[in-house]
Amino acid sequence: MPEAWIGTEVSFHLKSSGSQTYVLFLHSNWKEPSDFMGHCSTKWAVFLLSLKEAIETGSGRPYPNDVHIDHDE
Repeated sequence: MPEAWIGTEVSFHLKSSGSQTYVLFLHSNWKEPSDFMGHCSTKWAVFLLSLKEAIETGSGRPYPNDVHIDHDE
């Protein structure tokens, strides 16, 4: 686990609205804003889009075929 994650919390809630269900995702309690926090936010979005694709089509994009983002640039 990355050191910056220590003390953070990951949670999600499902919310129904009409015929749709939404995943409300939160990665909170970061000690301070950082580039790595932004990287993680983007990567969580990649994972959630892969999950959506897997549910809808039967095939997502798990590692190593996920969308590559680099927080070092």
